[in-house]
Amino acid sequence: MPATPATPPAPPPAQGPYAVPDARGGRLRAPVGLATALTVLFALVIASDACTLYADWNLHSLMERMLADSAAVSDAELDRGTRLTGLAGTVHGNAVIVTGIVFIIWFHRVRTNAEAFAPGADKLKTGWAIGAWFIPFANLWLPYRIAVTTWGSSTPSAADGGYRRFPLTLVNLWWGLFVLSKLLGWYGGRAYSSAESAEAVRDAALTMLAGDAFDLVAAVLAVLFVRRLTAMQHARAAQGPAAAAVQGGL
Repeated sequence: MPATPATPPAPPPAQGPYAVPDARGGRLRAPVGLATALTVLFALVIASDACTLYADWNLHSLMERMLADSAAVSDAELDRGTRLTGLAGTVHGNAVIVTGIVFIIWFHRVRTNAEAFAPGADKLKTGWAIGAWFIPFANLWLPYRIAVTTWGSSTPSAADGGYRRFPLTLVNLWWGLFVLSKLLGWYGGRAYSSAESAEAVRDAALTMLAGDAFDLVAAVLAVLFVRRLTAMQHARAAQGPAAAAVQGGL
């Protein structure tokens, strides 16, 4: 009696929407957990921004009073104002460093996923999603360029299989305010360090105040950017491997 051919094993079940193979035979990696962590971390950045705003305003107010009447501000008040500015800056700086590390990890992951959705859409290798942040001057543009191409490559198809447009307004606002806040913060910090008069300190505090205000708004927009792009990739991955071929030329 001839042997019955063995039944081929059933393919393993898909492990959620991120089981879509990428161009190298690997798997997409869900950025959802990182996005959740970033939501919490950016909330800390926003809170620290609020503290630096108060410290900047307090320092500016002290200098205004000194300029109006040099005896109106005691040495103790001046010392407290200076220490508050330094402490707020340190806390904010530490929050930004931790958040920045997690953000770059998330940024690299969504860029890698985008390469699976639309291979070759971005001529820069996926490693640039990390390296671009550390190149002087180029880091004012390259991360934005990568964000734009990743955004376009991650756009899910419409219900009828056609192209669905997600405007870049959010990306543009976030990046513009982010760069502006960093430039103002850098300039204000240098001016404060070299200030030798109450008027110079007042002007530096005002510049830092503006930079921190823009930084707070940029942090809010960063949360929206992270959550929107993560949701776009989740929806795109849920459409399966065929969706990656629909917009492969983006």
